[in-house]
Amino acid sequence: MKFSDIDFSAISRMMDNMSDEEKNKLNDMAQNMMNNMKQNEEPEEETDFYEALNINEEDYADFPGNVLDQIEAGSDLEVYYEDVKDADFSASALFYAKATLNMLRKYIYPVFKNFFDGFNNPSTTTIYSYLYPLMNEDNIHKLFDEAFGTPEGWMELKNALQQIYIILNRAEYDFVSYEDLQLLKDILFNQEILLKIKNSINLQSCG
Repeated sequence: MKFSDIDFSAISRMMDNMSDEEKNKLNDMAQNMMNNMKQNEEPEEETDFYEALNINEEDYADFPGNVLDQIEAGSDLEVYYEDVKDADFSASALFYAKATLNMLRKYIYPVFKNFFDGFNNPSTTTIYSYLYPLMNEDNIHKLFDEAFGTPEGWMELKNALQQIYIILNRAEYDFVSYEDLQLLKDILFNQEILLKIKNSINLQSCG
């Protein structure tokens, strides 16, 4: 039966001819049917992005709100497309790249602005802005000589940013595969690059 086949006027006349007791019984029956339908529905299991990414919520408690929103968006988009064959995960990768850039602007910009040209305004910097100085080993040693971090820490950041920059370019101009996205997540969360940026990646020496 189609919705358009229902004679609502006939139903209305039938209801008008019912006693109050009959109407109450009918309403009770309808309510019971609805309750049974709700009980039979399988509840959807909600997985937050911390669980989805296998990361500890406490470790990220002090992250900027916009960064957490971008991480969550990246995770949600991956879940949305994960069942689509040959899906392009560019949107997810872009949100993870945005999260990375905002972390760099907050925690690395204050260091770089004192050493390198082009760091006049954090909002105009890009991921490449932070990668470019680290591609010169003299700059890495300059940072170390001025008591900012270790060569190993800066090299780790440089290598991570190179991979992120490659995937970012694919997201903007080409295609990001599922495997590409897993590599990006491995860098950010398993290798904990975002946490290391926040904790100054041991880049800024103590004391």
